[in-house]
Amino acid sequence: MWRKVSVFLIILFFVLLSDAVLSDWVPGYLQNVLGSPLKMGLMMAVSSVVGLLMDLIFPHVLRQSGVRKLAGGAIVGSMIFLLSMFSSTWWSYGMILIIGMAAWGIYYELDSFMTQQFVAGVAPRDQRSSVWGVVGVVRSVAYFVGPIIGGYIAGYGDRVVVSVAGGVLFVAYLLFLLMRLPRSEEMDVDFHGIHLKQELLHWVSLGRRVWPVLLISLMAGLVDATFWTTGTVISGWFVSAYMLPFLFVGMMVAKWGVNTGKKKWAERFVLLGGLGLMLLGWVEPGWLQLICVFVAGTCFALAWPLTDAVYTDLVARARKGRKHIMGMSSAAFSLAYIVGPIMAGWVSGGVGEIKTFSLLGGLVVVAAGILLLTTPKKLRLPQEEIQSWE
Repeated sequence: MWRKVSVFLIILFFVLLSDAVLSDWVPGYLQNVLGSPLKMGLMMAVSSVVGLLMDLIFPHVLRQSGVRKLAGGAIVGSMIFLLSMFSSTWWSYGMILIIGMAAWGIYYELDSFMTQQFVAGVAPRDQRSSVWGVVGVVRSVAYFVGPIIGGYIAGYGDRVVVSVAGGVLFVAYLLFLLMRLPRSEEMDVDFHGIHLKQELLHWVSLGRRVWPVLLISLMAGLVDATFWTTGTVISGWFVSAYMLPFLFVGMMVAKWGVNTGKKKWAERFVLLGGLGLMLLGWVEPGWLQLICVFVAGTCFALAWPLTDAVYTDLVARARKGRKHIMGMSSAAFSLAYIVGPIMAGWVSGGVGEIKTFSLLGGLVVVAAGILLLTTPKKLRLPQEEIQSWE
């Protein structure tokens, strides 16, 4: 199992590193081009709106797609995003930026589907939290190193930033060609066309059973989206303090190897992370704020792999409904990245960036408290109904 995981993670690292270089650069670039935090937030939200639409479509069109095909699609989406951003440094037309944001959204969804499917396919149930912990470490290393690289080369100009990110993505593409990834899905399902209304009905049916894990994802996603938009405006150290725990906490989760109670543990960590963010508005600017961010980042770094492991359990149990579960999990994150940048841009324009994080922390604490009181011990899927779906 771990040999397959290692091959997958090598390719994933370079894809994510390319994206991480741009993720730190894009918000500031868009704010300079568009002229305001709110406009930046609206443009960033375009990628998530497209991603949300893809969450409705992909469960139908990707039924027979294996990890290799999904990985290839993610690389192509990232290439289109890169080319659009590079073009916008000459012609900063709104349509070019929108095309780039749309491609970015498609890339993220394919990356999410690919990773969920890979872990569900290779990891036994008692190893899923461990595999997700290692995946989280690789992802975190990429998103910790990427902004450092991006910040260092930003002084050489916007085109240099995009060019370096493109070079890293080219390395990922070469590795993709040379290394072997699974080609087909375990379950062969005929394609019956795209039915958005039917997909929404499937989501409603599943959402009634799995809403707690969706709400965990939404809250954690809102925090992540705010850090990668408003947080980058505050300072690079602010985002680095948030991302630093993700470098080592995933290995702690992997060693922990938690097999039961993953939902409750994730909710506890989200609650503590929200408290850390609330404190930002009450401490003196400087190192105390960075400590609060580090503590919050540690809590969310613990919650993410546990939440992903819950989704993987659901994907494995859903059988014919696996792609619908993947779509819902991605949709929760997409929704967070639609609401997060817009909300953060609007609120920070009135109360400032630090107070924005404090208010967000309060929202997260309330949501996590409700979840701890209401989440059932086991999320039961409507298996008979799922097996009747086309």
